[in-house]
Amino acid sequence: MEVHAHSHTARKKWTHYFWEFLMLFLAVFCGFLAEYQLEHKIEKDREKQYIRSLVEDLGEDTLILNENINDFSGHLKRIDTLIVLLNSADISKHGSDLYYLGRRASRGVRLALHDLTIQQMKNSGGFRLIRKEKISRAIIEYYNRLVFIEYLQSIAMSEAEEYRKMAIDVFHPVLFSEIVMPDNTIARPAGNPSLLTYEPKVLLRLSGMLSYIRNSKLGLAKAETEMKTAAIDLIQLIKKEYHLK
Repeated sequence: MEVHAHSHTARKKWTHYFWEFLMLFLAVFCGFLAEYQLEHKIEKDREKQYIRSLVEDLGEDTLILNENINDFSGHLKRIDTLIVLLNSADISKHGSDLYYLGRRASRGVRLALHDLTIQQMKNSGGFRLIRKEKISRAIIEYYNRLVFIEYLQSIAMSEAEEYRKMAIDVFHPVLFSEIVMPDNTIARPAGNPSLLTYEPKVLLRLSGMLSYIRNSKLGLAKAETEMKTAAIDLIQLIKKEYHLK
């Protein structure tokens, strides 16, 4: 019987296994780094998109705030004139002005800012992408101003409703309705229409309510002026920190 010798493969040295492990480790580690870098780039691109969109929103905000501030100026002048006329000795001669100003007195100036970007950031968790602490803090402080403005607006709305309840005892409701045009503007009535009453106590009470409305509008005008300044400052800060033109 013929006997065959068994062939033995040479054992690999430990260094061979070490290099195999090292190459595998490096391949996995490089893949991880590539994925991390890609994710980091995506997040950085999204951060820039959010920032650019936010700057656009802030630019729109400044226009809206500026328009509101100008409207407040007109409202305050009209209320001042109405208070003077209601307490005038010759009040019965100013029927047209009284009805025009009296109908406009309860109208308010609502603030509706462009908050689409900040809402998207909140809902999608995108706010964490803002890596610059100074910027994220300034953004939060800016939008927190809305809380106070909304509080003042709620007070102004309550005061306007209270004024309307008082006004029905002073102004004729039919004429009050007729001077509201189809486009919702107020027309000055012709002639010299009479008030329902010239009782000093009633007119004084209405004047008092108007003074409350005036003060609330002053507070809103101040708060929105400060918010406009904050919007301009935030735009400048963002452009500086992110090197935007």
